[in-house]
Amino acid sequence: MDSELQIVEKPEWVSWDEIHEVLWKAHEKNREKGVIMSYPSLSGEEIKNKIGDNGKLFVAVDGNKVVGTLALIKKVGKQWYNKGEYGYLCFGAVLPECSGKGVYRSLYKLVEATAKQMDLSVLTRDTNENNARMLKITKQEGYYFVECKAWKDHFNIVRAKWLDKCPYHTWYIKTRFILSKMIIKLRYKMDPQKGKVKRFGI
Repeated sequence: MDSELQIVEKPEWVSWDEIHEVLWKAHEKNREKGVIMSYPSLSGEEIKNKIGDNGKLFVAVDGNKVVGTLALIKKVGKQWYNKGEYGYLCFGAVLPECSGKGVYRSLYKLVEATAKQMDLSVLTRDTNENNARMLKITKQEGYYFVECKAWKDHFNIVRAKWLDKCPYHTWYIKTRFILSKMIIKLRYKMDPQKGKVKRFGI
């Protein structure tokens, strides 16, 4: 990674509209492939509201230009993998010209360190099931696939990482994920003509 690059919590001089622009540009190739995600289309103000008072947005800054983003939001979960307080990662993006230079991994390291300081032992994130690159990256970072969710126009894969020691056996996590995906795909189907996910089954 370029030594001049700084990874910091979003400074005041960085506008939320610039954050939107980075997200929009970073996900251009995904849109071209038909992998549509909702967060890049949010306005700067909507991004700010989503992160809220319980979240922190971290940015990779090259001079006076933001080239990457990643947010950490503290939430309270009820699922088997996130009961109690946990950290939710979202708004992850790196500009295409900076891809492959270690920007994302540097952002992630700071976010993980911050989560530990906040006494959060579990991190989760989710993305479109067709976003193969991001799914591969998070697997390499030690995340487990834990749940499948249906959204209005796609299916999401939820991943979780335990920052201390994972309390579950690998086979148990894998089984829970397979069952979740099976049930969701039985209940919901994609309507190709409308480009929407429709519920119809059990």
